[in-house]
Amino acid sequence: MNPPLATLVGVRPHRVDGAALRRRVGGRTVVVTGASRGVGRAVAARCAAAGAHVVLLARDGGALASVADRLTAAGGRASTIAVDLRDTDAARDAAERVLADHGPPALLVSNAGHSIRRDLAAYTDRFHDVTRLAGVNLLGPIALALPLLAAMRARGGGHLVSVGTVGVGLPGPGWSVYTATKAGLDAWLRSVSPELRGDGVAVTSVHLPLTRTAMSAPTYGRSRLPALTADGAATWVCRAAVTRARVVSPWWARAGAVATAALPGTIDRLAARAWRR
Repeated sequence: MNPPLATLVGVRPHRVDGAALRRRVGGRTVVVTGASRGVGRAVAARCAAAGAHVVLLARDGGALASVADRLTAAGGRASTIAVDLRDTDAARDAAERVLADHGPPALLVSNAGHSIRRDLAAYTDRFHDVTRLAGVNLLGPIALALPLLAAMRARGGGHLVSVGTVGVGLPGPGWSVYTATKAGLDAWLRSVSPELRGDGVAVTSVHLPLTRTAMSAPTYGRSRLPALTADGAATWVCRAAVTRARVVSPWWARAGAVATAALPGTIDRLAARAWRR
């Protein structure tokens, strides 16, 4: 896709100032969740190349070890913690382990997530779909973040980057559980960000458009819609780590969120017609 068109549809990767990223994370600890594949793995590689000690978190310990081996072979430093964020006690224990072993991180990239496209009728008798996504996308990330944010505040600095979706401002049929859990975390971040700012801790919400990863493959694997690659999405995250912008999102997602809030009835009717078709 040519650069002007990629910019228009909001999928052109951002440029990242490598020297600026190194100043932010070089010689410091960076925690990345969902680091065994996709966007998380790409972010971890960039931060390790910038001189960070990257702590990799995900459910699959074997996959994490493989990522860590690749990072160290390239001259980086990496540690691993296998944790399932659906277990909030385990998520909190993982945070305490990070603090005990490495101290407060300079950067927490809350990237882990789980997606499911399923209409209401299809999960009426599958409430476990709701609890599973709530654990990975909302409760687990908060349980992990609370001890780390407390340590950042006590130190007087730090940064939390949350990797979310444009769907938080543009909820759509079929994505009710995924959007609700991601939007819940986003609302929590909007509320705590002003509290943290006074203690030198920044919060960034990255609202990614469609990104080609293993998570999106079941729904969009054959789609021809414009999309970011995992590495392209990682540039959004790393640029956010440098700029500390409050929100990173495509222009059309911000415009659509305004329209959705201003004209809820109209947008609802349009969405209902599209869903019926």
